[in-house]
Amino acid sequence: MNIINTLKYTITLFVALLLFLNSYAQFQIDGVIRPRFEFRDGYKSLKKSNDEAAAFVSQRSRLSFNYQNEKVKTQITLFDYRVWGDQLWKKDVPSTGIHEVWGEVKIKENATLRLGRQELKYDNSRLVSPVNWNQIGAAHDAAKFMYRKNDFELDILTSWNQNKENDKGTDYAFDGDEGNALYYKNLNILWLSKKLNNLTLQSLTIVDGYEEVKFPNDTIDNDNPAKLNYRVTPGLIAKYKAGNIKAEARAFYQGGRLYTGQSVSAYYLNTDVSYKINDKITALAGIEVMSGNDYTDTANTTSNAFDILYGGRHKFNGRIDYFSTPSTTKGAGLVNPYIKITWSIADKMQLLAEYHNFNLHNNYVPSGTTMAVTKFLGHEIDFTFDKSFNEYIHLSVGYSVMFASNTMEIIKGGNSNELQQWAFAMLTINPVLFKSKNE
Repeated sequence: MNIINTLKYTITLFVALLLFLNSYAQFQIDGVIRPRFEFRDGYKSLKKSNDEAAAFVSQRSRLSFNYQNEKVKTQITLFDYRVWGDQLWKKDVPSTGIHEVWGEVKIKENATLRLGRQELKYDNSRLVSPVNWNQIGAAHDAAKFMYRKNDFELDILTSWNQNKENDKGTDYAFDGDEGNALYYKNLNILWLSKKLNNLTLQSLTIVDGYEEVKFPNDTIDNDNPAKLNYRVTPGLIAKYKAGNIKAEARAFYQGGRLYTGQSVSAYYLNTDVSYKINDKITALAGIEVMSGNDYTDTANTTSNAFDILYGGRHKFNGRIDYFSTPSTTKGAGLVNPYIKITWSIADKMQLLAEYHNFNLHNNYVPSGTTMAVTKFLGHEIDFTFDKSFNEYIHLSVGYSVMFASNTMEIIKGGNSNELQQWAFAMLTINPVLFKSKNE
């Protein structure tokens, strides 16, 4: 069934349901069409002297059906992702998928339970995020208990993944073996938040379990799917706002075991302060630290490389996306001081300028050598222009440039003397196609 027929039948179903809505129900259909042009010329990794730039248009399309009354809330979001030209002309290629399908029931006055495939977002999206920049996005199959009262929030979430209906055992195929994707089998999250006047204190704990895969994609069967290796990532967040000043600080520890069975002991630190200079300009300065392995300590068998888990990538360590998982710094970690200036040029129009200074957190010794390299990786400058024409149409245009060091060349490959750049232009159209509210 192609996307047109799928949408036709789905819309027919929901419109029919409108006939049975009670007098306090709300029903809404939202659409998103988001084409994005990108010019990649040293994106994610250093280009070589003879590399040609890439240029393409990708597109996100979504259709969401939302229903809510005093006892229940549901959402169904269909999506389609494509690169312009990846489907042949006059070909019927099924491509529609499910991004979210969840139902939420009210347990009592301040407590609800949400079940199904759902987006997750906590804190500033660093460790758990719907990954909105990615055209596909991210969602999880989970059960989430939520309690809200006054300025207090509590979430308890759990997820147990299986790739099929088993008659025996609980082996999970998506464990990275034999070319499969590596994915968690069990995910648990505890979220607490309390606002105290100008101060907000929060706690986020993430526990994820993977079947043991000692040698991913290896032909020798050394795995132990009956064993779940759990990684634990607890942390504290503090946010303060008074007048023109806003400050945030967060600290996380990561312990337990990786999917290979290796012990992990790592940490993450982040703090930044923003000041609203006037009605048009806001300045922010901060630093982010992800611990890494010390290659000069050859006796250490514990991984000290912090993993940002299921969090956002694009908006944190530079828009050109050089750093995210531990592998992007060879496991040596990252230290990133940054400065951001936001200028509101006019009504619904702003310019964001960012500067990032990248350094390895720990010592990295290239293979075949005995000396650690210099930790400085490079500078990055990003510009992003945003313009909202109305509540349904939004334009974003950006340009990023990376000035890399010799160490970056050792870590990433490529040629650090070449100009590394990236640009994009993205139009988001998100109309409300239908809205019903009877009171």
